[in-house]
Amino acid sequence: MTKKSDLVAIIDVGSSSIRLVIFDEPRFSANIIFNEKVTLDLGTEISEKLIKDDKIKSLLEVLRKFFKISRSVKKNNLHIFASAALRIAKNSNLISELVRTEFDHEIKILTAEEEGVYSAMGVFFSHSKVNGIVGDFGGGSLEITSVNESKKISFLESLTIGHVVLRKMGNFNDKKVRKYIFSSIQKIKKVDSKIFYAVGGSFRALAKLHILLKKEDLKIIQDYEVDAQDFIRDLKDAFFNDYNVNFKLISKASKSRMFIIPYAFYVLENLIQKFNIKQIFFTNTGIREGFLYSLINKKQADPFLSQIKKIANRAIKKKDVLKLFDWIEPVNYHLKIDKRILLSSCWLTNIANSVHPEHRRVFALESVLYYPFYHLKRYDRYLLSLILYFRYSKNLKEELAMSVSTRISYHELLKAKICGQLLRIAHHITGRLDYNNLKSIQLKLDSKNNIIFPEPQKHYLLFGQSYERGVKNIKEALKTLHSY
Repeated sequence: MTKKSDLVAIIDVGSSSIRLVIFDEPRFSANIIFNEKVTLDLGTEISEKLIKDDKIKSLLEVLRKFFKISRSVKKNNLHIFASAALRIAKNSNLISELVRTEFDHEIKILTAEEEGVYSAMGVFFSHSKVNGIVGDFGGGSLEITSVNESKKISFLESLTIGHVVLRKMGNFNDKKVRKYIFSSIQKIKKVDSKIFYAVGGSFRALAKLHILLKKEDLKIIQDYEVDAQDFIRDLKDAFFNDYNVNFKLISKASKSRMFIIPYAFYVLENLIQKFNIKQIFFTNTGIREGFLYSLINKKQADPFLSQIKKIANRAIKKKDVLKLFDWIEPVNYHLKIDKRILLSSCWLTNIANSVHPEHRRVFALESVLYYPFYHLKRYDRYLLSLILYFRYSKNLKEELAMSVSTRISYHELLKAKICGQLLRIAHHITGRLDYNNLKSIQLKLDSKNNIIFPEPQKHYLLFGQSYERGVKNIKEALKTLHSY
């Protein structure tokens, strides 16, 4: 259960919207327990460099609500910061004083560099082995940083080309707007990089368009990777062809950002050309997660496995997970499933046991597919989801499962089936109560990498149709696997 003392609340006063996010704890495994935004478009005032009285009044109304919701959060765990709109506004000191007086809380107005650094940290929070350019396209500005695998962040530039600013400047097809975007991006220092990490809701909306276009079953943005040139060409052909924008089709992916998306597309297209980007990684995280990252003890365990353990929660004990993993491990010498994925499948082996038997396989599949895992490749997500599906099913039965199975090789699909069925056999040997039973039912491989299963007649724990069905399913999958 979440302790109130662990709650971390972040109020982000952006140039487009004001958002409150409350995390249940300052860890990589943090869950979002509340998330709401109110659009105010403070960035429309950037050109005048002054936040008008009516906007200030609206801002204070939003803050009253957010502070009231956050009253259970310890004061030193409640953070409020602002970005480009207040950074540029001449009356930002007045706004800061109003916040301080009414709420007894400081509002931190981020410098351009701080905003860029937090955006980069947000990518560290959700991705492993980060190396490339991070671009955070917001309402008031675009922050560009360079990051490497040593987690070194180099701030490159902050440009006043946020979508709120651009929309006030003119239509997305206006030559003035196009020229402004191009000339602004040309000012950025050129660095060698092949990978671009796209941060911000407008860039995520572009990913949604591509997912729609490619008819992807998995609609989540986190861990979505694309070839940069293919991505731009695909979107241009379908949505932005010859200055004609297909708003009807765009609205199917994102109605709320429908008129913002063209600006985001032209910004991203220019960034790809500027840096000669080859690959784009999209992420759900940004400066809020980056700020949370700054609070976290970086010596914590693998962020992905931390999330897995949190999902498993009381369904299985750590000592039992290790016993289950050790039981399957000898077989994995042949299967060669990534140990991180194998261990995760052991943690999640009971994920659907409280669900009606007819729905367990789909529940397990969807739980892995749609959970916002960090530091996880999309391919591994598909593999893990299918292992858990086969934990509750011997065959592919639903359309979704069949579609997901096409996302990995047939070779890996067979491995997923074998691993899932092994988990199922373990369930019937242990009863979810005594994992010590596995010690007396050791699995081995023969010289041809076939699994040597103990005979039911030699051990009473193996009596019953469940064990026999599982062994039969595994042997059939192994036979097919060996024929490839």
